[in-house]
Amino acid sequence: MENARIALERGQLEYVLDATDEILRAAPACVPVRRLQREAQLKRFRARRGFMARVAVWFAAWLLRVRAEPERAGQTLAAAERLLRRDPTSVPVLGLLAESARLLGWPETVAFAREALRELRPAARDNLIALGEAWLGAGQPAKALRLAEEVLRTHPVDGPALELLRQASIDQTVAAGNWDSAGTFRDKLRS
Repeated sequence: MENARIALERGQLEYVLDATDEILRAAPACVPVRRLQREAQLKRFRARRGFMARVAVWFAAWLLRVRAEPERAGQTLAAAERLLRRDPTSVPVLGLLAESARLLGWPETVAFAREALRELRPAARDNLIALGEAWLGAGQPAKALRLAEEVLRTHPVDGPALELLRQASIDQTVAAGNWDSAGTFRDKLRS
């Protein structure tokens, strides 16, 4: 990974993409490698955009969406990774990556994909709620709480955002007070 980071600084994008692909084959839930790979994909994509390639990626994502099933989540994830290599700005493909990672039980990867979607569509409320839920799943209730408050500033009576706020507050309180550890209620109050 360190060599890939150095190659990225030098502009050797193909090497970075090949190296990160290799690492992700061995450790598919490794989010730091996914972040490095995404940075290289975006740099390469900005250098050479193609309308027909974007249309082809969108169509392929549409076909995958139709076939997405829990037992095929690994295959869908691999296909989404291939499509992201061609177009890292594809919203449907990033959604597929997030959904596949959720089905595989990789909350950090779900959060990564949802963050990438947020960069592309910052005001998409459904994605913001899904990102907050992903952060809860990844054990980051403070981020989820801030996100819920952000959504509620623009939509004060949004039910899913209120539920996210409630759950994030509970998770943060449980983590801060160490309420989920073993011991009695009185022991916890003493400490």
